[in-house]
Amino acid sequence: MEAPIKVYIVEDIAISRMSLETMLLENNYIVSGSAAKAEVAWIDIQQTKPNLILLDINLSGDKNGIWLAQKVRENFKIPIVYLTAYGDQQTLKEVLETKPNGYLMKPYQEATLLTTITIALNNFLESEKEREVFKENNDSDVFIFIKDRSMKVKININDIYYIKSDGNYLEIKLKEKKYVVRNKLMEFKKQLPHTIFFQSHQRYLVNINKIKVVGKDYVSINDENIPLSLKYKKEVEQVLIVK
Repeated sequence: MEAPIKVYIVEDIAISRMSLETMLLENNYIVSGSAAKAEVAWIDIQQTKPNLILLDINLSGDKNGIWLAQKVRENFKIPIVYLTAYGDQQTLKEVLETKPNGYLMKPYQEATLLTTITIALNNFLESEKEREVFKENNDSDVFIFIKDRSMKVKININDIYYIKSDGNYLEIKLKEKKYVVRNKLMEFKKQLPHTIFFQSHQRYLVNINKIKVVGKDYVSINDENIPLSLKYKKEVEQVLIVK
């Protein structure tokens, strides 16, 4: 028997929040918590770690739902379904930047809500499988699958020298090969061991084990000079000293 899905609700209208809780409980979901303000919800979410968040965009207080979604994206892998009464282009643009897993315009019917939650969870779990990190039993090697054209290629993360961001695309550089994939640098970073890959620049992640020289504003990897910003230099140097 599958464990019930835990849903966290962020909605500043009390009657709407209670209605959502009732609908979820009547359909065998667990309401792990609810809040009217983004700041309160963020504290709760860190503790409860729900399976899905229902998030109103416009909330009372200083922070809105988009702020909360950004915090969640930076720290957790939790699907988010937005709830909003606003469908203007500016709101939609801000929402899309946080890569929501679902979007519901108010007012909505119970059936539509439940269908949206199911689709969001299924799509999220499927995408997580595609990005799953595979660990081998021998040599502690770690592998990831990346999409190269129409194929999925398995690569050893220890073979990655650095990753360069170019907007919505990443260049993954190996010793004698490179792959170009569609992804954001910070999203891809979540798949990598934080003890090996460090940011050297706003657009670069480097494999600390591949660095040969640390210059004033660069690191040398495989005879290439990778930018090293002052913001990240201290952390990179400290890790190299420890190693």
